[in-house]
Amino acid sequence: MALKAYILINTVIGRTKEVAKALTEMEEVKHIDIIMGPYDIIAEVETDSHDTLSQVVMGKMQSIEDIRHTMTCPVVAVEEAD
Repeated sequence: MALKAYILINTVIGRTKEVAKALTEMEEVKHIDIIMGPYDIIAEVETDSHDTLSQVVMGKMQSIEDIRHTMTCPVVAVEEAD
């Protein structure tokens, strides 16, 4: 089962479009939205494990020069109570 996470991304002022373009070229990134507020982009990411998610965020995303900060929010499964 795939692991889904939302990555909140803060970019260098004026470079959000360039970061968004770079993110769309990553196969793990399924969707991005440019947003307003303390973060500039929210990216939906799917990987096969937490280790791969870490590699994507720390190895690929954080190596994009115009990304200043990321916050990773993994999606969790919640079981319904009886």
